Amino acid sequence: MTRAAYSRASGRLPAALLALALALGIVRPGPARAAAAPLTLSLEEDPSSLDTILNTGYGWLLGPLSQGYLFLVDDRGRLVPDRALSVPTRAGGGISADGRTIRYRIRTGRWSDGAPFDARDVAFTVSALLNPRTNVPDRSTVEQIQSVEVPRPDTLVVHLKAPSAPFVSSFLTLGANDPFAILPRHIAQGLPDLNRSSLDTHPVGLGPFRLVRWLRGERLEFERNPYYWRGPARTPRIDVSIQPNPITRVLLVQTGRLDETYVSGLELERARRAGLPIATAVTNIVDYLQFNLRRPALHDPAVRAAIAQALDRGRLARDVYRGLEVPTDSGQLDPRIASGIRLPPYDPAAARKVLGPRALALELAIAGTWRSSALAAVQLQAQLGRAGVNLTIHSYSPGTFWGPKSDGGILESGRFDLALTSWSPALDPDRSYLFGCDAIPPAGGNAGGYCNPAFDAAERDGARTYDEAGRIAAYRRAHAILARDLPIVPLGFERSAYALSSRFAGFAPNVLGRDFWNAWEFSVRPS
Repeated sequence: MTRAAYSRASGRLPAALLALALALGIVRPGPARAAAAPLTLSLEEDPSSLDTILNTGYGWLLGPLSQGYLFLVDDRGRLVPDRALSVPTRAGGGISADGRTIRYRIRTGRWSDGAPFDARDVAFTVSALLNPRTNVPDRSTVEQIQSVEVPRPDTLVVHLKAPSAPFVSSFLTLGANDPFAILPRHIAQGLPDLNRSSLDTHPVGLGPFRLVRWLRGERLEFERNPYYWRGPARTPRIDVSIQPNPITRVLLVQTGRLDETYVSGLELERARRAGLPIATAVTNIVDYLQFNLRRPALHDPAVRAAIAQALDRGRLARDVYRGLEVPTDSGQLDPRIASGIRLPPYDPAAARKVLGPRALALELAIAGTWRSSALAAVQLQAQLGRAGVNLTIHSYSPGTFWGPKSDGGILESGRFDLALTSWSPALDPDRSYLFGCDAIPPAGGNAGGYCNPAFDAAERDGARTYDEAGRIAAYRRAHAILARDLPIVPLGFERSAYALSSRFAGFAPNVLGRDFWNAWEFSVRPS
């Protein structure tokens, strides 16, 4: 097979055939790609939309390539100014004494199509997110806004209904629960809603790149945005290759057809054996077993505690995630906020005394191709089986599993008993979006239907003060309540890992897993 024929076929060959061809020498790993070849990143499935309001998964990962935000989040977990010039603070006068007025200085400029950009676009984005006719998956941040003013093109003034310390890190930033980008007013202002628009397929943004072409099911091609405020990105072009199979993705990095892919479990070991550079970062992304508390069988906290007791989380981290899971008893990475209350220790015999007589038959929903979910589900099935639970596994595509309620998404629609899932929390320690009584989808991410007014009160206390010590105490109290109620079983914090080509420079994964935050710095090392 010629190299040219291989480059055309490698993305379509079944992983097993490609691996066999490599082993037999029929296909050989190619030399390092020429510096002129575009950097090629990977994605496991076609986006449903390129509008970050409708597709938060796209915004979470690829949005920073072409979109603009008030703030980004760097590899140390700090807010980095993007279209806002600086982070508003009370000391600096950006936040009023009563905590209800926040003033932003906006970096004006041009959209990727050359149209002018200013604070009016940011104000329009607020109104678009609040439009009841648009299927926005998360309005929890913008619903805190009483009104917005634009006294001049470079100034945005936001008046809040109540003080909200989490607002700054969550409002149109990469640190939000759902990172929505700023919308182009000149394109979208005349539309009745954004459920369908040209932004789905032809996004106009403020990021370092702009979309040139989208070949469905194959790749997205981006070129430098000539109007980007930092100046030209270091690499002139980035391609994003659609590659569903994780084994194939590693092989394509190994053979020089990809420059980056997320790896977990066995794929990480394959990448290491191949000698590929590996970039890792411990994140605050927590993997967990979600209970659907609407199910009568799961109402009793003693049942949920027994299920937690039946799980060997250390074995999952070791055998399934291959060291890419840091076991935890809390959903908070910050040790100042973690409650200190531990989950029941692994004891399948004790768990069986509670669960066995109940003859529980439960269904476990997973996103089958995500992060070794299929292997983890088999382990969970075996472990719960030893405790007397008959567990049936249902596997879905990531798009269906995490899709919005309006599209029949499994989690948001509550179509599960247990779900193996994860959450990439906001930069702020507030977790009302995930566990608040009013955060049932589509108003938030509370897919399990948990509600405890005491938790809500503690979260409100943490949100309404800007004093750091007061916030820590309030959120620590909130997480002690979660530790007792067990609406989820935390499994561990994800350690993200990426196999890279030797020519890829500038990649710096961050604590939130929004790892393309600095795409303007991505570059190709000289050969």
